[in-house]
Amino acid sequence: MHLQTVLILSALFLCDAKLPRFKQHTQPNDLPSNTAQNSQSSRILQTGNKNEKTSRIVDQYRTRHRRESYASNSYESGLIWAHAERLDENGDVILRWVNTDSTITFRLEARTRGYVALGFNSARNMRGADLVVAWVDDRYGNAQILDCHGLAFDDRAVADEVQNYEMVLGFQNDTHTIVEFRRQLDTCDRQDFVIGEDTTQILWALGPEGSDGELPKHVESGSRPLRLLQPLPKPDTIPLKHWDVKINNLTIPHVMATLFWCKVFKAPELTKKHHIVGYQPLIDSRPIRNGKPVQEKNSLSPVHHMVLYECAEDHDKRQWNEWSESSGFFGPARPGELATCVTPIAAWAMGSKGEFLPENVGIPLGEKGGVSYYMLEVHYDNQALHEVLDSSGIRIHYTPALRAHDAALLGAGVGVSALHVIPPKQNAYRTVGICSPECTNSTMPEDGINIVSVLLHAHGTARKISLKHIRGTEELPRISEENAYDARYQQSRIVPGGRKFFKGDTLITECTYDTTSRDKPILGGYSASQEMCLSFILYYPRTELAGCYSMTPVVEFFETFGVQEFYGLNMMQVENIFLSSGYVENLPTELEAIIRDHSAEETAMQGDDQGVGLMKDLVIKEPLEFRNKTFMAHLNEMPWHEPLLTEQIEKTLYRGWHMTFCKKRDDSWGAPIQIQNYPNYTEITSNDASEKSCNYKSVRLHSKTNTTGSSTINKLQSAILAVWILVIIAR
Repeated sequence: MHLQTVLILSALFLCDAKLPRFKQHTQPNDLPSNTAQNSQSSRILQTGNKNEKTSRIVDQYRTRHRRESYASNSYESGLIWAHAERLDENGDVILRWVNTDSTITFRLEARTRGYVALGFNSARNMRGADLVVAWVDDRYGNAQILDCHGLAFDDRAVADEVQNYEMVLGFQNDTHTIVEFRRQLDTCDRQDFVIGEDTTQILWALGPEGSDGELPKHVESGSRPLRLLQPLPKPDTIPLKHWDVKINNLTIPHVMATLFWCKVFKAPELTKKHHIVGYQPLIDSRPIRNGKPVQEKNSLSPVHHMVLYECAEDHDKRQWNEWSESSGFFGPARPGELATCVTPIAAWAMGSKGEFLPENVGIPLGEKGGVSYYMLEVHYDNQALHEVLDSSGIRIHYTPALRAHDAALLGAGVGVSALHVIPPKQNAYRTVGICSPECTNSTMPEDGINIVSVLLHAHGTARKISLKHIRGTEELPRISEENAYDARYQQSRIVPGGRKFFKGDTLITECTYDTTSRDKPILGGYSASQEMCLSFILYYPRTELAGCYSMTPVVEFFETFGVQEFYGLNMMQVENIFLSSGYVENLPTELEAIIRDHSAEETAMQGDDQGVGLMKDLVIKEPLEFRNKTFMAHLNEMPWHEPLLTEQIEKTLYRGWHMTFCKKRDDSWGAPIQIQNYPNYTEITSNDASEKSCNYKSVRLHSKTNTTGSSTINKLQSAILAVWILVIIAR
């Protein structure tokens, strides 16, 4: 009898605990019953047109994942948001977020009274993406959320088997829907995206008004690349001075697809040393319509990247003053003396907001108390061939309050040259640039340097970039790497804890490209249609080293592609042309006319082509089977679809001989130019310091969305049940 009473009481309490507290509360994340009213063809998620698995998930969601909804009269969460970004051009979709070591919380503010959707993927589409959909019920004001994923071979979203997103709050007003939600960085769920330090494609979509869980096709959508876990250092709390380094009303002609422009600037006259602590882009590009520059809201700037260089001291101040007062120079036509401007101070690329340096380092400005000169180099990518008036540049932030260490930027990677070839039709083709131990041994202090941040730079076909660190015959954990590179988003990356780099260590910049959509080889160069593979490394203490690069030696390069001899030029002359970097003043007189003739037409369209024009005019003499073909024609006709060919070329150019360059701040050599083989070292198998062990199951977060008092009621019920059991047993 006692046992029967216990079982009856237990059943009553447990059943009561499963009932909603209030009838007006809907079950969060459950699809409303009126979803069937919408057209089958217009929905991205619905119960009437799902596969059996998805139907089961949605139908059983009420009993498997019951959660109280969050009412719209709940106010702000009180979180301090570390980051905020506009996801669209008009600012109608704002994403804010803050993270801990294991979780991340988002706030999405969108101009809609329908649903809002956010996605995470390595690609710019929803296929295979991790998706979360949220809405505020118009009838009861309850915020609801649903964890979904995109199908691998269909642009359609389905509900996840396990729900790993937790609603924090949600409400809407007359114009906007605002939701806050959180999740684990790694949910251990194969249907969720692992949020890490790589660039993530942030997808977003807005539903039409009134689409509270019905989820018809979105009315607006887009994507934006962001790194969610890479914090940007904050500016100093003390007032900062700024120096604007800008191009002044430069007209970019419609006939030039790529333009390099160089402008000399005289630094502020400072009586003592200051520290540069940050920089930001100043983008001012106006298309010219009917002969007049106009402001157009959605017009894209042709500014691709900008680098500010420090110039070596020169006794001829009068000449440098004249250059600083001029409008600037077309890249290939700039004076030879500007070759002494080799030390990068600030490097900006599209997608970046600029950078503020860590609080312990600053780049010296006005160090000698006299006049210093700098050169701004701007690369314009004008593939649309528009006429544009540009006054863009960089704002330099500096302070008289000196930091603990003088810092500097070091450029490393593959020397920018047409000898940098990436074959077409390749899924993951690798190239590499080496900063040799001979260079670091001769230019760095006994105690080495400390690397604090890295900007990785390439163009549109790059998918991965890594900066490797070799000591002796061992590879150390990579200094910086990006496994989902997007040329639209090039933000400097802080090196957690910094990295000690000693004399004799080696730096290797490796880039991986996806050229499956290309039909012809891509050559290295400054144009967006060409490629690069560079690292800009911020370090301290400041040394004399400015650049440390490598490229394939000319003879070995052409031999790799089966070419032995050209008409009119021997291999030594061809090498001299490439080593001149486009400055014909550095060449023997008999070669000046040759390179000018070869590059004139190409330069007119591409600006500084780094030898591409020459490649198109070099005519093969030997071997016989390629005779009378230009080298570019030969490259274009090679059977790139043959994996044995491309694998052998990659191996030869990657693991073979490299010509290394070590450039000091005064444009002198820090070490002799050398030809050396790729270093022999033991590669690390994984760059992760610690890997999370996942059994791929749900990671349940403690809910912040329970109706007030519900948890207390459940505890009280359990306590009462325990007391009754004791009383009955006692009897």
